[in-house]
Amino acid sequence: MPESEPPTVDTPPLHDSLLGDHVDIARKVASGGYKWTDRAPEWIPAFVAEHDLGPFPAMRDRLREVVDLGGFGYHSTIDHMVEAFCGWSARRHGWAPDPALTVPNTSVIQGVWSCVEAFTEPTGAVILTPPIYFPFNTISKSTGRRTVDWSLIRDDEGWHYDLDGLADLLADDPGIQMLLLCHPHNPTGRVLTTDQLTRIVELASEHDVVIVSDEIHADFTYPGATHVPLATVPGAASCTVTVTSGIKTFAMGGLRASVASFGDEGMLVRYRRIPEYLLGSPNRLGCEAAIIGWEEGDTWVDQLVALFDHHRHHLASRLADELPDVRMHVPQSTFLAWLDLSALGPGDRPGRWLRDRTGLDCKDGPLFGPGGEGHARLTFGTSTALLDEMIDRLVAGIGTSSGSSP
Repeated sequence: MPESEPPTVDTPPLHDSLLGDHVDIARKVASGGYKWTDRAPEWIPAFVAEHDLGPFPAMRDRLREVVDLGGFGYHSTIDHMVEAFCGWSARRHGWAPDPALTVPNTSVIQGVWSCVEAFTEPTGAVILTPPIYFPFNTISKSTGRRTVDWSLIRDDEGWHYDLDGLADLLADDPGIQMLLLCHPHNPTGRVLTTDQLTRIVELASEHDVVIVSDEIHADFTYPGATHVPLATVPGAASCTVTVTSGIKTFAMGGLRASVASFGDEGMLVRYRRIPEYLLGSPNRLGCEAAIIGWEEGDTWVDQLVALFDHHRHHLASRLADELPDVRMHVPQSTFLAWLDLSALGPGDRPGRWLRDRTGLDCKDGPLFGPGGEGHARLTFGTSTALLDEMIDRLVAGIGTSSGSSP
């Protein structure tokens, strides 16, 4: 059930030149992306954390211009991209990163893995916060570092961080050298408060732990919550790296452009121990798109966030009314719903169980680690009409399910 009675949300009118609340499925399939395949519309994809209403139109105009000019050679737009990011962060989140302490790279995943190499020893350990963005669960296998679970806890109000539990973990395991935060949290949509972040920084400083803060979903933080960049918390600069990108905001994941930002020169010096040419860099088109989005996309993003704010409440309300056995806490951030299907007996592949009965393709919860059992992650970052079709399929396909195999 929703964590509270969903309020009525008035979505501002959408201007066609900015944001159209419509998904052209045929065009999505023809574009050849990972999310939309020729199985659509038999299967509606809701498994990828990528919304369907991008990119920002001005991005396409700029990329067409670069293509028409044949601008495929070496380029000098990286510094401009970093400056655009710093300006966006200052306007949108009240944090003004230093361009000189901001390192461009190709993806947030690359930023995280490079931090693991830079700030931990082969015998060290990294804290994760399951249920967590599932690629993070491969850190141990791919780097040899131990991972330690600081699991979110769940009650009738939703998912929460257990700060006393973090203190116990750090006190009991001196091998912990890094805390990887998903801030805001994927898949639960939980947003950390200033007081919580302050306590996390205090504990990290006390135990000489580096915090890597993945803030890629920060732009989708809804009324009732506020995204606080970890770097703005007193004391955070000396122990924090922020990794982020515009790919979630502008639906430009294939363009490969992100940043790792530091608040302390000493931290950057430690990071620079990794050879520069192992870190890669954004490509020309990714830089151009990110620049346009971060410099010109404010109004478009405001409308997008308002639409998805409406969607999170609309989804929660319909599920509560029509599918009460499917539990959902309204996320404070992201365009992701963390659906608890356990009352329906979905087995160890809840996403596939759901797809087989509804044609709605969601991500299997167990991939996200402890806390993912019986869950599936659904992306509601789509048009209102398509979201309603997704809910209609859920109601028709599992509304009377007993959990038995088809």
